[in-house]
Amino acid sequence: MDERRVVIAEGSYGGGLSWLIWAMRAPSSGSPDGDELMSMIRIVDPDGRILHEGGGGGPALYPGTLMKVSTGASDEGPYAILARVHPDIRRVELTTADGEIMNVPVYGSADLQEVRFAALLVPRELHLDSVTGFSEGGEELERFDLAFHQRFFHQHR
Repeated sequence: MDERRVVIAEGSYGGGLSWLIWAMRAPSSGSPDGDELMSMIRIVDPDGRILHEGGGGGPALYPGTLMKVSTGASDEGPYAILARVHPDIRRVELTTADGEIMNVPVYGSADLQEVRFAALLVPRELHLDSVTGFSEGGEELERFDLAFHQRFFHQHR
């Protein structure tokens, strides 16, 4: 992996799949502070084949927002949720269309203290409703509606 990339977290998922979250800074004139942050989640099968790598670039967070969420999947493997969250967000939940609530693990990095990263892999057939960030005291700080992302994904897969 490129030495500028910081590994944020890694783990495993059913069927022998592994995942890795990475991030790196890159100079950009389009970002207010001159820096762009690229963050990605990579899903690999047991043979080392990359099934999916997705995420996003741009400023760590847009002004006035506390979360920047990206979602997606490739032709096989699980559906991925990757969010950059403001340090004030201490807990993240994913709500399905059926009302089930799932905890989304949050990971930090000493190299990127302006944001933390929340990520979860879920079965691709699951229909999702929203991602919500909460303060340490349990106050809802921001909610991201997944309806558009889900509609597009399920219509085109």
